Amino acid sequence: MKINSYIFRGYDIRGVVDKDLNEDIVEQIGKGYGSFLLKREIKDVVVGRDCRLSSKPYSRAIIRGILSTGVNVIDIGLALAGTTYWAQYHYKVKGCVSVSGSHNPTEYNGFKLGTGFSKTMVSKEIQELRSIIEKEDFSVGRGELKEEDIKEAYFEELLNRFSSLGLKVVIDPGFSTAGAFVPELLERAGCEVVRENCDIDGSFPLGAPDPTEKKVAQRLSKRILETGADIGISYDSDGDRIGVVDDKGGILWNDVLVGLFAINALEKSPGGKIVFNALCSNLVNDLIKEKGGVPVMWQTGHSFIKEKAQKEKALFAGELSGHFYFLDKFFPHDDGCYSSLELLNYLAKKKKNLSEIIKSFPKYISSPEIKIGCEDDEIKLKLMSDIGEALKKEFNKDEVIADERVGDGVRVEYKDRMFVIRYSQNAPYLTIKFEAKTRESYAFLRDYIRELLSRYEELDWDSKINVNIDALSSSS
Repeated sequence: MKINSYIFRGYDIRGVVDKDLNEDIVEQIGKGYGSFLLKREIKDVVVGRDCRLSSKPYSRAIIRGILSTGVNVIDIGLALAGTTYWAQYHYKVKGCVSVSGSHNPTEYNGFKLGTGFSKTMVSKEIQELRSIIEKEDFSVGRGELKEEDIKEAYFEELLNRFSSLGLKVVIDPGFSTAGAFVPELLERAGCEVVRENCDIDGSFPLGAPDPTEKKVAQRLSKRILETGADIGISYDSDGDRIGVVDDKGGILWNDVLVGLFAINALEKSPGGKIVFNALCSNLVNDLIKEKGGVPVMWQTGHSFIKEKAQKEKALFAGELSGHFYFLDKFFPHDDGCYSSLELLNYLAKKKKNLSEIIKSFPKYISSPEIKIGCEDDEIKLKLMSDIGEALKKEFNKDEVIADERVGDGVRVEYKDRMFVIRYSQNAPYLTIKFEAKTRESYAFLRDYIRELLSRYEELDWDSKINVNIDALSSSS
């Protein structure tokens, strides 16, 4: 069977529904994954899915494929990614599949594939899986299927850790999966919940549920001001990422939360390591050092960050995208429910508003995470190489970071400014982030980056997948 090699990404499988993926292809992926697991003597898998229109049939298809190899499956149905990872421990199962297109538009879908407890595939393993599928080197057997409802057990785990939070919270999952779980969980943890777009609609009528998108944050901000809530939280389609707006309607990009969670961890364990991705603001590095911690910058991607954090024995790890990992107090994977509760618990204990807490943080004028479409993988890699070479010519050697810490792009730090340009390993776009200490420097950097990128015709400034590109306009 012909399968588009493009779907085998840096740390998961991702493609367009009815173009790159269909039920037959997904069943083949299941056969490949089951065979991959058996080579590692893993004989059981838990499978959960998000609410996309294609996720239910794709979940059934991948389960069929896995069962055909002799691997057993526990199907937990509609589930958040964090719940699926947690189910590995609950059932003592090393394999897991989260069927989800993450923060991407509804026409995308994909698969996060487990290789162990709180571990998901990285590049070499993805390519090994690809080889098994392309060669049809499948194991043959007859696995056993069980269907389980894990919600109550998962809630009990979290509610044993958090209760009586007493905050008013606006929740906006953008009609995605978190709406079926988070409002109830937070109410049971003692919060007053204002539900916004919490009904499930896998067509995502408001657009992709992306917590990093400015229009999502602005929608949340408006409801904060209307309701007088203490905080607002948004989620992506499988609920492993969050976005936050403070009590005054102020939009917090998630590197601010990385900094907040880092100092909370370091208050209890001074001198510990904190891992963060290369897209994060210098604010994160400043706060970690200020609190006596050891900053460890690493390349973007939930699998890469998880792996690095576990290897470094870090207290905490976080990404600009809203993936957070509380290794000092929870399982070492990203879980939007836990992240939400941890943040609310921090505010309740401090007895301060979020806007008041972040007032003391180092001040940077920072862009949102910007995404600009670039379809073809080979073109994207060549384009990033060309941009990297251009930056090395235009900046001093000690100002350009282009090693394994960035991995798939370039980070430039000079004077009072910083910017990152990288290619996404799981979607057709480049990502840009920039910041400066002054308005003048910010405007200079914005205009420089816009001019730099405008040199390359490969970029699609009208792509449907673009996010926050208005941040590069002179009026921003």
